[in-house]
Amino acid sequence: MAGGAKRLALIGDVGGTHCRLAVTHASPAGAPPITGERTYRCDAFAGFEDAAAAYLREAGLKVSEAVIAVAGPVADESVAMTNCPWRISARAVSRALGLERCRLINDFEALAHALPALRRGDVLPLGGPADPIPESNMAVMGAGTGFGTAALVRNAGRQAVLVAEGGHMAFAAGDVLETEVRRRIAARTDGYVQVEHILSGPGLMNLHRALCEIEGQSPSFETPDAITEAADAGDARARAVTDLFVKVFGAVAGDLALALGARSGVFIAGGVSQRVLSARNADVFRARFEAKGEFSPYVVAIPTQLITHEQPGLLGAACALSELAPAD
Repeated sequence: MAGGAKRLALIGDVGGTHCRLAVTHASPAGAPPITGERTYRCDAFAGFEDAAAAYLREAGLKVSEAVIAVAGPVADESVAMTNCPWRISARAVSRALGLERCRLINDFEALAHALPALRRGDVLPLGGPADPIPESNMAVMGAGTGFGTAALVRNAGRQAVLVAEGGHMAFAAGDVLETEVRRRIAARTDGYVQVEHILSGPGLMNLHRALCEIEGQSPSFETPDAITEAADAGDARARAVTDLFVKVFGAVAGDLALALGARSGVFIAGGVSQRVLSARNADVFRARFEAKGEFSPYVVAIPTQLITHEQPGLLGAACALSELAPAD
């Protein structure tokens, strides 16, 4: 609005446990400003509208629009959350908060919107060139409770976000050990082993059980966190699990880079990804990423980076604000 006050918008990043809220305003270039960040537990409120109303009341703010990133599939401008009882509807949020409009987007859709706004301090390089091919596609993927994927597709100065279900692709074993691990997991999954059965928190447990079965040992760990904590402490059995996780992750990331033409970079997100991937095992990740036969030179030229930004979901929601149609 020329010569007037900035129109504030509510932005949110809603997962199964936490609801992160902030405000922003449309920015014509660069990363949008994000202020007033607060985090709430989802189970403290009956629904998202109650959490958002409490946030605006406590912050003393008035907003006219909202972009909310949610961990779940958005259909018909609504979503039923997977790991909490909330059902969020853009229409209901607009009505409850008195908004002109509200947009719901998938959490990985938000991450894809955020990619061009990430700075050097927001990522940890995992290998590849420092200067990627400019203005090409970018991909983001990550392991958490499941495995999410999205891409920022760019062509002739225009861009769009593609949200895909890459976590449900079939897992392709890369060596004898992975073939045996796949066989063990398949026995518990009706024969179909998808990427998410390995690259996720539950996937870490699947890997641990499979490796223990192969070695004729009883499982040592009862949770994904126990595995990652033990691996950080140098435990050999936990390291075997996380090392295999990293190898598979590198191979899958390389496959998706090829499938999506992500020549401007592959970005890794997700809580489990951040706990397992590090500078220590970046070479292992990168070796499998680049092992693509005659197309190895194609992926060698693609940088891979781990997103370390504290609130990439909020950043992505703020970036997506510009996609909202202007008010009449």
